[in-house]
Amino acid sequence: MNDLLKRLGVGVLIGLVVTMLVGVLVDKLPAVSSFLDKYEYLSYDSRMKFKVSTVEEASIDTVVIIDIEQNSIEGLGNYFDWPHAYHGQLIDVVSSGNPKALLFDIIFDPENTYNYELVNALANENTPEEENLSQATQQFLISNDPYRFVQSTYESNNVYHALVFEQEDTLNFQYKMDSEPEGYSRPDHLLTIPMDQAKRLPQADRLTNTHIDLISVAKRAGSANFPQDQDGIIRRAPTAIHFEGPNHVYPTLVMAAAMDILGVPGDGFDYDFDNMVLRLSDTTGTVVREIPIDEEGRMFVNYYGRFKTYYYLPYMYCMDPEMLDPTYWEGKVAMVGASLPGLMDLRNTPVQETFAGVEIHANVMNSILQNQFVNKTSESKNLNTILILTILTGIIISLPKKTLYTIPVPIIGMIAWWAFTLFQFFNHLVMWETVRPMLSIFGTYGGVFLYNFFGAEKDKRFLKNTFSTYISPELIDQMFDAKEEPQLGGEEGYHTAFFTDIQSFSAFSEKLSASDLVELLNDYLTEMTDILLDNRGTLDKYIGDAIVAFYGAPAPVNDHEYYACRTAVIMQKRLSEMREKWRGEGDRWPEIVHNMQNRIGINTGQMVTGNMGSTMRMNYTMMGDTVNLAARLESSAKQYGIYIQVANESYIACKDKFVWRDLDFVRVMGKTEPAQVYELVAIAGEETDKEKTFLQAYHEALALYRNQDWDKAKEAFQAADELEDMFAGRKTNPSRVYIPRCDHWKENPPGDDWDGVWTLTSK
Repeated sequence: MNDLLKRLGVGVLIGLVVTMLVGVLVDKLPAVSSFLDKYEYLSYDSRMKFKVSTVEEASIDTVVIIDIEQNSIEGLGNYFDWPHAYHGQLIDVVSSGNPKALLFDIIFDPENTYNYELVNALANENTPEEENLSQATQQFLISNDPYRFVQSTYESNNVYHALVFEQEDTLNFQYKMDSEPEGYSRPDHLLTIPMDQAKRLPQADRLTNTHIDLISVAKRAGSANFPQDQDGIIRRAPTAIHFEGPNHVYPTLVMAAAMDILGVPGDGFDYDFDNMVLRLSDTTGTVVREIPIDEEGRMFVNYYGRFKTYYYLPYMYCMDPEMLDPTYWEGKVAMVGASLPGLMDLRNTPVQETFAGVEIHANVMNSILQNQFVNKTSESKNLNTILILTILTGIIISLPKKTLYTIPVPIIGMIAWWAFTLFQFFNHLVMWETVRPMLSIFGTYGGVFLYNFFGAEKDKRFLKNTFSTYISPELIDQMFDAKEEPQLGGEEGYHTAFFTDIQSFSAFSEKLSASDLVELLNDYLTEMTDILLDNRGTLDKYIGDAIVAFYGAPAPVNDHEYYACRTAVIMQKRLSEMREKWRGEGDRWPEIVHNMQNRIGINTGQMVTGNMGSTMRMNYTMMGDTVNLAARLESSAKQYGIYIQVANESYIACKDKFVWRDLDFVRVMGKTEPAQVYELVAIAGEETDKEKTFLQAYHEALALYRNQDWDKAKEAFQAADELEDMFAGRKTNPSRVYIPRCDHWKENPPGDDWDGVWTLTSK
């Protein structure tokens, strides 16, 4: 083959490989993808900052912000003490000027009406005779009328209020809602879109507004939520929210007002996720806006300037017609919000770190009014761009025989691409990717250079560099040496499965910083893993704080049941020592760490062990019904208040070597066949006198229970319960579990053929 054609072919091939790596495979690696996205965000932000750098303050007045700022606080008092009547007065004054819309970017709770009701009652009972006092009383009642805000909202017919949507938080008893709050029923506030579109929008579990009367009389209401990107910066604004419980879709606050300004009905939203565009149609079916969106129906915020690019008018001026003529509002959009740091509505944006949240709404509104939207290029267009750039770069740098002669090519190429993206954004608001295309140009040059530098070893080196991300170096060497790829599959054998995790570990993250949590977990897992390996166990995996292991594979282990049980007892002893160590460190660790416990489940039987996973990623692990039961025993141990639960198969193999509590005949969640289970208490001969005492009392009670002598069994279990060690964090014990069962069976006799099985209803 002609040498030039060969070089060009290599250049094109390397360009294709780089395209796959940068344009496709990188997105499959979350860590690398997040790293590149971070710099893509910086590129995005730099273009946005440059675009607004010359925009003057207060240069846009189509949208005006009524600002709760320092002058208003000084003139009207502490904001949190303002009566709602102030907002009603503001609505009356501004609405009289015929604005397009008046939006409140504020969440209101119902006002405390005690003082108003008291003065009103006193005035009605005994009107003050002194004229000044009478006038002051009437002025107080007018200025503090708690119903004026709602009435003014209703009468204006152009006021829009904010809704607050949240995700459920079961830890704080904030559960998912099946419907809107009682009293709020405004179907005209909803959007009518197909459910397949709705489910792609940002999802919400709860609607947490409390001033139901207020949002019920608004012209429309909409979500005021703004999502942050991973770096905490707001670049995108939702257009609608899917309230999952009742399957309702609400527009955002700005979109709610824009619907009436543009004449868009509730069924005028068409989310075209194939082309990533939202089409808004008026009542005649005419498309009045086409808004570029992302995969969740969010639009990129077109920032028109830095903080206070829009007119900011003090709140106290806007509520007084003598200070500001209401005719000023003719044809404008007014937004009520706060720029004071103390009111907690400052956000981080691409153009400025401290930016009033209400002005983000203003930018979105102005973008809709002006029909000017940021259009971020699609994934397919970005991939095609990378493909063209890499092939073009590969061809150009392959023309000379020596790659060093083409060093300026990638530099010029990256500069040219950066200039192109600037031109596209400043002139057409098209936001092209910069990091991946520039990286692909550099990567193509580096690939061709390395190919020429390493010569004959290029194929092998390329294979190792390409696949080392997905397969360990040892497996790659095995592929080369054996001329075969690693295969999936396993073999069945008789082994012991072992599961353990920390009790209530999710609560630890609330008490510890991230660094302390990692330090604690690493310390714990190191100690437990060392014990596991010292006792011939095979570590399968870590799942957060959980350790999954097995015994007897891949190398055979005699008495693997014994070693599994021995591991469990030693782990509990070592954890007890660690608790003492943590207590000895004083305030270094909170109380929850001082009382840390773990639970262990053990089961023996037939299982499959071997390489499992996909052809690209596999792991030596275990699978089977035996494994599932071991996992269930670990989780169900909490119902008995015990910390090592062992199935009958493991117990039989080593029952003489340990001290046991005969626990139950139980059918665990997800299983149909019952299992006899035991609590592993101690190594034989190492049990304490206290353990001997309560075990004897417990087993006597259990014998009465299985003999269906319910009253005596209950009394015996109550006596055994008094002997149990109820240390901190232990909420129950087996004796307490059996006490209500005695009552149950007494009321519902199981019959003479009773097998003693109890079915657990939770994990």
